[in-house]
Amino acid sequence: MQRFAIFIDAGYFFAAASQAIRGSAAARRNISIRNIPETIATLVSQASRQCENPSLLRIYWYDAIQGPRMSLEQTTLAHHVGLKLRLGTLNNAGEQKGVDSLIVTDLIELARNGAIADAVLISGDEDLRVAVQVAQTFGVRVHVLAVGDPSRNVSSTLQMEADSVKALDKAWIEGHISIQDDPAGTLQAALRSPSSLKPRTTQAETLESVAESVADSILEELQSTEVQALGIHFAAGNQTVPPEYDRKLIAMTANRLSRRLESTELRRVRGVFVSQVRKRLTE
Repeated sequence: MQRFAIFIDAGYFFAAASQAIRGSAAARRNISIRNIPETIATLVSQASRQCENPSLLRIYWYDAIQGPRMSLEQTTLAHHVGLKLRLGTLNNAGEQKGVDSLIVTDLIELARNGAIADAVLISGDEDLRVAVQVAQTFGVRVHVLAVGDPSRNVSSTLQMEADSVKALDKAWIEGHISIQDDPAGTLQAALRSPSSLKPRTTQAETLESVAESVADSILEELQSTEVQALGIHFAAGNQTVPPEYDRKLIAMTANRLSRRLESTELRRVRGVFVSQVRKRLTE
């Protein structure tokens, strides 16, 4: 059966989306996918239009861990049916490392093994040009699906090598990608104004009771789908709290206690958060 695969460079995907929506780069932690299943489904639909044999083999999503743990979004993507998450690393400057080599390896190996007839690249990096050439020698048609204007964010040499170049327009990007104000800055502002948070603790309150109260306040702000995604994250054996929630959890708990938390207390607070997520899913 003739099949195609999609190769998504997440660094490019989010940076180009930010440029298309705001005209400038936003911090990666502030950019998110509105609805992962819906976005992946429409990406497959868009990509299939560039291929003559629209039978999907698999989606490959290439990203880097932004901190010590995978984000909730990355965990959700990793469990999405038909999607393979590949993780590179970040250097001290916050730049992805190792992602291009993962794309090159997968593209060439799939082409060499005759696993695909078409490949759709959602990337703009000139470093992929040689991999495109090699894949084409095995008879694979390679297409570029740009995020926004390809003349601005796709290498001209990569465009010349590709069998076709199309783009996701601004309307599509705005419908599927959300950019928020810096959550770290918002949190710091809140911590500088304790009155915007719940009252500080009394001596009678325990660490667990404070952590439970903070966890509940965080979870109350989430959509049910986000809580369900957290449940899937923990059910898969991940006992670490995703960094986008962990930062807020620890900072707010410490603020309520008016002191820094010790390492053993950090584990206890995170354990409470996991328990509260599971409790909400069984209510």
